[in-house]
Amino acid sequence: MDADGMTSIAVLMTCHNRVDSTLECLTHLFDQSVLEQVTLSVYLVDDGSSDGTGELVRERFPDVNVIDGDGNLFWNRGMHRAFEEALKVGFDYYLWLNDDTYLYRDALKMLLSAHEEL
Repeated sequence: MDADGMTSIAVLMTCHNRVDSTLECLTHLFDQSVLEQVTLSVYLVDDGSSDGTGELVRERFPDVNVIDGDGNLFWNRGMHRAFEEALKVGFDYYLWLNDDTYLYRDALKMLLSAHEEL
């Protein structure tokens, strides 16, 4: 938990030329029902998109940390790069999220609840 008693979650993503799905994924992410109880920090590697993905994410979601790649990272190295950046800060949890995944509104609430039951 951070200084405010909020649970911190780093969301790690990689994208390449999928502007529509990436924006939709982020829309669902930032519509989660637990946002008053958690702090989300998104680390998105835009691996050399030529469709304006990185620019549109920066415009529509200015709090997202967009990390530019050169097109040679692909998913695996892109996720590693996002994780590397998030580890510099330190979070309670790290969520690896594909940019074509659209979370249900209570997805993070259910994940956190399941973790508390362990």
